[in-house]
Amino acid sequence: MKFSHSLAIIALLGSQTHGFQLSPSMATMQSRSVSSLSASVAEGSSMDTSLMQQQSPPSPPDMQAYSNGFKTVFNEVSCSLSTPTEGTLPTDLIGTYYKSGPAMFSAGSLPPPKNSLVKPKQPPVPDGEDMSRMVLHPFEGDGAVLAMTFHGHENIETGEDNADETADTVDTKGKVTTRFRYVRTNAFNNERKKGKKLYTGMESTRSNDSSGSVGNDLSLPFYRHHLLNGLNKLRKNTSNTRAVYFGKRLLTMWAGGLPYKLDALALSTDGRSQLGGIIKREENAMSSSAVIDSKRNRILFYGIDEQASGSTLNVYEFNSKFQPVKENDGAVQLELPGLALVYDFGVTENYCVFVQPQLKVNGMQYMLNKEPGKSAALESESALLHIVARPGNKDAGGMKTIEIPFDGMAEANLQIINSYDSEDGTIIFDALRSADSGGGSKSSTQWPWASTLGDFQNMSSKKSLWRYEVNPKKGLVSKDCISQDQLYFGVVNPNTSAQKHRYIYAAAGAMGEGVAPPQGITRFDLDTGARESWFPESYEFCGEPMYAERRGDDSEDGGYILSTLFNGKDESSELVVLKANDVAAGPIARVPIGIAVPHGFHGCFASTDDANWTYEQIERRAKLADKMETRGSMWNEVKSDFSGLGLRFDDMEEYFGDLM
Repeated sequence: MKFSHSLAIIALLGSQTHGFQLSPSMATMQSRSVSSLSASVAEGSSMDTSLMQQQSPPSPPDMQAYSNGFKTVFNEVSCSLSTPTEGTLPTDLIGTYYKSGPAMFSAGSLPPPKNSLVKPKQPPVPDGEDMSRMVLHPFEGDGAVLAMTFHGHENIETGEDNADETADTVDTKGKVTTRFRYVRTNAFNNERKKGKKLYTGMESTRSNDSSGSVGNDLSLPFYRHHLLNGLNKLRKNTSNTRAVYFGKRLLTMWAGGLPYKLDALALSTDGRSQLGGIIKREENAMSSSAVIDSKRNRILFYGIDEQASGSTLNVYEFNSKFQPVKENDGAVQLELPGLALVYDFGVTENYCVFVQPQLKVNGMQYMLNKEPGKSAALESESALLHIVARPGNKDAGGMKTIEIPFDGMAEANLQIINSYDSEDGTIIFDALRSADSGGGSKSSTQWPWASTLGDFQNMSSKKSLWRYEVNPKKGLVSKDCISQDQLYFGVVNPNTSAQKHRYIYAAAGAMGEGVAPPQGITRFDLDTGARESWFPESYEFCGEPMYAERRGDDSEDGGYILSTLFNGKDESSELVVLKANDVAAGPIARVPIGIAVPHGFHGCFASTDDANWTYEQIERRAKLADKMETRGSMWNEVKSDFSGLGLRFDDMEEYFGDLM
């Protein structure tokens, strides 16, 4: 495999591997488009940079417009019907799109219900007016979820009681039902009652020049939480990183704490979830990652209890009904060496794949304060690749560890896009890597962040797309660069998750290999090496592209790509819809969201019939959620009947948070 812009490294490390023996069987839109050829990962392929053609090169990003995407949302959207302003929604696009991300950057900016026993001493203020309330990094902002339900031609019955049969039915043909609501985490509720910032555990790290552009990466930092384990005021669970829908359950996730369970229609918060009791203690940490095995219709999660001397990895596997698989009660536990800060994983048909970067731990700082920026630093050494047999595997709990050869760039903050077992037993996964750009300027850690390209580059890592191939039996590891362009949020068609994939979709910067914010949408064809991209105007910025299935089409690229698009010029947001097999043509529809949604992180598209609710069903549930909110009733004070997923907790922090 040869690449003119790639680095291939192979290492035989038989003496440095351990564990079990792995089986070898294992249209009218105005747009600026870019179409080019990039490296193919097919065997024997190569990339000729002379073939890379670019039409209508994108303009440099309008950074003032981009920085406007870090403003607090002061008004939620309970339930609203949205009509495309350009184009027409496909009738075979049916289901619900969810996206999670931070949306409150001035703490306590949503007042509590009028009958709350505790009232804030001051009302919400505009961002930047009271700097003591501003977070020092966007990642510290409280999480919110956007939901948009596409109804298609007609609504499919979901089995839910349609109580008011005499009510007028709203015409939803070609329209979208939109909701946007904050996750009512315990920390969110504490700060809204006080009207001020209460959680400052990460501020030293966010202000630390030595953390570098990876540690405090603006798009998604390597240092994600305070290192003091358990429930405490130094570790603020914002539940702002990922929204996942599976088995009729909607969860929001954050690395370092339990997920929160939300009502999938109204987005009201049910409470922290211990996943039906499989997570034994509330203080157990969970990751912000979940992977669905598309072939077996299962979902996997993991959590790591981190300690400097050694960390404990817990892997959980659930069936289509969101029940632990029978094998091994759906869980395995393993010990990892040292402090393991691992934020993503890959899943194949048989295994889970974890990449652990090497860290140098300052024992004194770790003992005294456990602030990540002072306690841990990335080492210029080989990362560890852990191959773990899934809980549903006959060898469940077995683990093999291989050192990944160091190529000058640490495997930290790796985003694994997809992974699979090949026929010859090789494990293959594609991932976005982050390299320190030498930034980390202290002056850029204050809101509004990134209002200039220089500030953005100081706070952002250089990203690139890579393929890893692992031969577990021989301890053979190779890695090849597919693209050096600045890419974010890589995804595949969910129906190929944990299976071999051909196409990758990602958000792309408008400056090629230069460090620039996510703005356009790119598609890679890994078989032919073809690449095509679409970029909006310089003041518009796309988020994570999400593949949405087209009803009746089972091809890998026959569906649609959905993405939020933030217009920093007029501070509004839209959802854009593109054809997955013709990204360069640009959006076929644009749907206004009704508010300015900040730059967010990860989401999903639920295409199953149980996620295609009618407008009336969503509206009734939203009205109920609003009523309970105004009455001061917390959803998580009511025991959920969703198979024990949303457990009720006597949460001392909720009632006595100021004393803890």
